[in-house]
This record gives sequence, structure tokens and C-alpha cells, in this order.
Amino acid sequence: MAIRLGIVGAAHMHVDYVLDEAARRDDVEIVAVCDHDSARLNALCARTGAPGFGTVSAMLAAHRLDAAAVTTEPGLRSEAVVELLNAGVFTIVDKPLATTLAGLDAIEQALAGRPLLTLLLEKRHYAVTIALRRVLDDALLGEIVTITATGPHKLRPDQRAAWYFDPALYGGILNDLSVHDIDLALWLTGKNLRRVRGWASPAKLAGKTDFPLAARVILETTDGVEISIDVDWLQPDASPRHGDYALRITGTKGRADVDFARNLLTVETDTRPAFQPVLPANEPPARYALDYLASGVPLAISAADSLRATRLALLAQQSAETDGNWFDCSGK
Repeated sequence: MAIRLGIVGAAHMHVDYVLDEAARRDDVEIVAVCDHDSARLNALCARTGAPGFGTVSAMLAAHRLDAAAVTTEPGLRSEAVVELLNAGVFTIVDKPLATTLAGLDAIEQALAGRPLLTLLLEKRHYAVTIALRRVLDDALLGEIVTITATGPHKLRPDQRAAWYFDPALYGGILNDLSVHDIDLALWLTGKNLRRVRGWASPAKLAGKTDFPLAARVILETTDGVEISIDVDWLQPDASPRHGDYALRITGTKGRADVDFARNLLTVETDTRPAFQPVLPANEPPARYALDYLASGVPLAISAADSLRATRLALLAQQSAETDGNWFDCSGK
């Protein structure tokens, strides 16, 4: 029997991760869609051929779902996720999972330890990331000393939906943009964290005093490794790339540099000059979630990983919005 899948909102283009994957498979059927925005709802219905509803409650009342994908506005996600989890529906969520710590706590409470949630963190499935994981597993870099990530993005405000500039719906630059690299740094290295802090630039989008154009997360591990993640909305408009995302991991015996935009991984060590490992294929972000439901393969991004990365991003966001103080995260 095919997996009965629902779609909750199409506020962000990342809904295509799930729609495209479902279209490639014969073991998934989109049985219902919902969106509070009538134009988006009509587009979803036309694209999927599924009946549409204005609320999650109405959709759940009419259809029994095995899974649902949530890509509504970030500020509306936690409420939708809690409702789905309370109904026992496996939930696939675009980042950010929640825009407040209270919303994240409500999700964690609704989960109650059940494996019913995953976050679409597509950077884990890039070819360069998979190859980098192999480099680290082979200990080619020695002991990790520093991890540095950069994430510039094009803003183009005239092309973005209004909710991006509503703090209650958007949730902040660090909560939105840094969560990928927070997750990657911890997943790649297996490090345990001691504390986290955030910083936001005083440079703001014109006319939007609550929209910083750049921000930073600093994470410190229990063994003294520092993880620095810079994100911004300052990728030049004339650039042919949406963002020059990059990651550098420096160890006692070597260094690895990832250029995500150009799909390049360069490694150099004390015993080998710079080389570029053979890359595997990219993996579609939603594949593992649906494979987990269809055939029981291990879930690539667990509920625990999803909660952890989100909580750290939210703590960094809170730090950046207040006094920049450190938050203890040794138990998270």
C-alpha cells in the first residue's frame, strides 16, 4: 500500500523537495493538501490533483495520513507539527522547525520520544558533504581544531514573500540560515557542545530595523573546539550563484575545504598535497524520509538531531537579539 502523504503549506520553494520526490515514486500518494493562503492552495491542488483544505484540522478530519510535509510559513510550523504529531502522523518539516523555544518545547512534548519527525536539512545529502564525512571517518585530518562555515545568500527583497519581513513569521536570520551548518558540524565530527552564543550586525535592511543583514553563531565544544558560522543576505546580486556557501575543517594533520556552490571538496594533509576526492551522487533531500516509511531504512536525520540543531539555532538567535551572552548547551 502506498504511503498516504499530506502537504501542509507551500510558503517556501522547498515544498518541491517533497513534491518532486513523491512524483518519482510509486509507493507514495499525495492524498490531501492544505494551506491558509487560497492562491497557494489552488496551486497545490492543481499540481497534485489532491483535495485541498484550509487547515490541518480539516485535512486530518477528512483523511487518514501516514505522513505529512510541513512547508508553511516558519512561524506557523510548530502549531501544525504538534497537531500532526498528536494525530500520530510522521512529520517531515522544512527548516526552521520552529521560531520560538516555546514552540520547539511543544513539539518535543508532542513527540514524546517517538521517531515521528525529521527535518529537511539538505546539506547532509550533498555529494561534497558525503565525501567529507568519509575523509573525517578515515581520520585524514587528525584531531579537529576549528570549524568555520560561511553562508552568504542573495536577498532580493522585491522577489520575496511578505512573511520574510514579519518577525513573527520569519523567526530571525540565525534561526533560518545557520541551522544547516550547526547540524553539519555536529554530525560530521560527533562533538559534544558546551555553550553557544550569537551576534547580529547593526547593518539592517533599509526600512526594516529588525532585519539584520549578517549574523554569526559561535559554538564551543566540551573539548575546546570552536565552531564559527557566519550567515548573511549580502551575496552580490551580480553573482551567478545564489550563495557562496563554504565550510573549512582544520585538524592537526590536515585541512578540508568545501565549496558548496561549485560542488568542490579540496583536502590537503601533512603527507599529501591538495587533492579532490571522487564525489558520489547528490541525494534528494526527501528520499530518506520516505524510504524510512516505505521500507524501514534508517532515518538519516533523526528527531533528536532535528530538535538539537533547531534549539541551538534558536539559542543563538536569542543571544544575538539580546546581549550576546553565552547559553549553556552541555545537556542539549
